[in-house]
Amino acid sequence: AFAYSLAGAFLSLTVMAILKKADLFSAVGVSVLGAVCHNLGQIAVAIFILERIEIGYYMAILAVTGAIAGILVGLAAVYLLKLLTKIKF
Repeated sequence: AFAYSLAGAFLSLTVMAILKKADLFSAVGVSVLGAVCHNLGQIAVAIFILERIEIGYYMAILAVTGAIAGILVGLAAVYLLKLLTKIKF
């Protein structure tokens, strides 16, 4: 389980950092791509460990659910960032 989580986290963090630095996508776009890449990393490790390429078919479902989750998280991040900019420290 740790290998799946680590691969997903590493891939999504790397992709999101590159996309944020490139400044090509909004926070929602970065979040969506990060979520999908997290699932992609997990599926890649599952295929490698279980030696079953058929697991890759599950990526279609994970891409849709990951995109939905990424949109929701991205929208929450945008909302929270707007609130935080109004707070005076």
